[in-house]
Amino acid sequence: MFDLRLHHVGCAVASIETGLKPYRDALGFSRISEIITVASQNVRVCFVETAPGVFMELVEPISEDAPVSGFLKRRQYFYHVCYSTPDVVATVEHLETKGFRRLSIFDSEAFNGTPCAFLLSPELALVELCTAGAFTLLGEGT
Repeated sequence: MFDLRLHHVGCAVASIETGLKPYRDALGFSRISEIITVASQNVRVCFVETAPGVFMELVEPISEDAPVSGFLKRRQYFYHVCYSTPDVVATVEHLETKGFRRLSIFDSEAFNGTPCAFLLSPELALVELCTAGAFTLLGEGT
């Protein structure tokens, strides 16, 4: 079995600055990353730590053709779950043998240029994989 750990839940937002307010002001979460542009996905992202090592990722499209734009249009805000794994490519290959369908593998600026991947589960849920240990919380507050 592969070593998978929950890393984050992805939440589509029209504006990171607006989307942060309930997490910071109402829920009191203070460990918040800087805003990072992930060019290959046409998005800006920001991570809010909700428990040690577990995050909410706020994902804002920076263009109309960003994949996340469709989720916003459908009002589907929580749209993916991400697991960290020591070897993204090997985990993708393993999951493909279990009925998952690979959508993309890309190097992500949010994970210091290491591989990430998106897959669809057999039930069509969107799953992301990120490289274990590659993410660092860049700062606190905004």
